Amino acid sequence: MFKQKNRSMDLIVALSACCLFSPVILLVGLILFARYGNPVFYREKRSGLHGKPFTLYKFKTLHREVCSVSSSQDMANRINKNDTPQTCCGRLCGLLRKYSIDELPQLWNILIGDMAVVGPRPMPFEELQHRFGHDAAKILSVRPGLTGLWQVSGRNDLSPEDRRRLELLYVQNQSAALDIRILLKTVEAVLSGRGAY
Repeated sequence: MFKQKNRSMDLIVALSACCLFSPVILLVGLILFARYGNPVFYREKRSGLHGKPFTLYKFKTLHREVCSVSSSQDMANRINKNDTPQTCCGRLCGLLRKYSIDELPQLWNILIGDMAVVGPRPMPFEELQHRFGHDAAKILSVRPGLTGLWQVSGRNDLSPEDRRRLELLYVQNQSAALDIRILLKTVEAVLSGRGAY
């Protein structure tokens, strides 16, 4: 069993980010509501610490029909092709996804303890099992994160194999120092928009 990180840094970072980005969150929510109506948020069950399911929040920027997979074969095809869903709202939602603004509502997930600031990307249980197989328990031994090693190493430009390797590498080597390095690299990755679709 891997050692759990202290929650203090997560709370400090999440609270600071909420103060900094609350005007952005409010503005984006109002724009999405005015243009597309409810729901403003996309919600999906993901696997959390020790496999406990939780509801992940994002701004809704995807076609409804691609927000979930209809079968295990569809999921396997998407993972193997490294497919990314198409945005539903044209340029606006494309920008929200490119600069990860659509993920700001996950600060709430961090504050209530479902997620950490840095960790493996939260996934639905079926996708987690498909990607990691017998290593899924290792991924579930730590809280999923808003950002992580694979996000700062290329995001969706990485192959499924590289993403799997980086997620496991993080779990095996997690530390406060590594989290700080990933956070600093996250700023660069978000501003560049590389690998986000």
